[in-house]
Amino acid sequence: MESVNLKKRSKFMKYHFIINPCAGGGKAWTAWHQVQTALAAKPGIQFDHATSQYAGHPRELAIQAVQRGDCDCLVVVGGDGTLHEVITGLIATQQEEPLPVGYIPAGTGNDFARGYGIATEPRQALDQILTNQHPHWINIGHYHDFSRECEGIFLNNFGIGFDAAIVHATNHSRAKAFLNRHHLGTFAYIYKAVRVFFAQPAFRVVVDDDGHQRTFNHAFLLVASNHPYISGGVRIAADQRIDRRELELVVVEKRHWLTLLWAMLMFASGHLVDSRFAHLFRGTQLRYAVTPAQYGQIDGDEPGKPPLDLALDCCSYPLWQTPLW
Repeated sequence: MESVNLKKRSKFMKYHFIINPCAGGGKAWTAWHQVQTALAAKPGIQFDHATSQYAGHPRELAIQAVQRGDCDCLVVVGGDGTLHEVITGLIATQQEEPLPVGYIPAGTGNDFARGYGIATEPRQALDQILTNQHPHWINIGHYHDFSRECEGIFLNNFGIGFDAAIVHATNHSRAKAFLNRHHLGTFAYIYKAVRVFFAQPAFRVVVDDDGHQRTFNHAFLLVASNHPYISGGVRIAADQRIDRRELELVVVEKRHWLTLLWAMLMFASGHLVDSRFAHLFRGTQLRYAVTPAQYGQIDGDEPGKPPLDLALDCCSYPLWQTPLW
């Protein structure tokens, strides 16, 4: 994918940091203090920052940064949800020359950091930004939901069924805040996954595969991915790269509880893509419909209403950060 569309920034860049202090149960606030200390040890670097106060605020802060036009790079300190909000806001401004983004991952799952190649240690991630020389264009999933007449993006994945039901159960758990505060968010996810495994019903999916319809009457899990990782590091896609203009769709069926259990064990170990229980589709455009309505998740957040009829394609956005790979 093209990586030098934007003019090369000078070494005297100004960075604007957007911090979500609640991300990762408070991890982002700790990460920001580490970043501030590292910046103080590097004289001459120009930066300022803003702190988000509520859901949707990172998007607003990103739009305001573009409108001011006083920075060369916008750096997100938070989780994948915060990054999603910021890039959504930046895309909405429809800039001729998009404002590049850097990312200090400090959330619970940090799947985007794994997919792109960003260090999870804040100072190392900062160095990947400060030493970068040109923008790197990444692939982003774009969806149009005909059932809700809305559209949006996903950086990681768009899931329907099993994984989305886990997200719903975890987000609406009274113990979520306590577990995140004590860095036990992964435990909460596993606990809810076991409960959802037995409760999640099968549903019908019709996939338009390059003009040919494929019907799955016993679907259990349906995930469109932009890179290989989901649920805090579980490998869901085969060899998907975030700099490749392509999406991957995985469908897992629920035919017998024993075969489904085996498929879910392969899912948990990151080998689902190697399983005969998984059906894979790849392309720059995907179309599928789901009945009856199921829970959905977009980068770990729930849409307002269940998605039923979806068309996916690709767009791109520049990151100002040298990947580890």
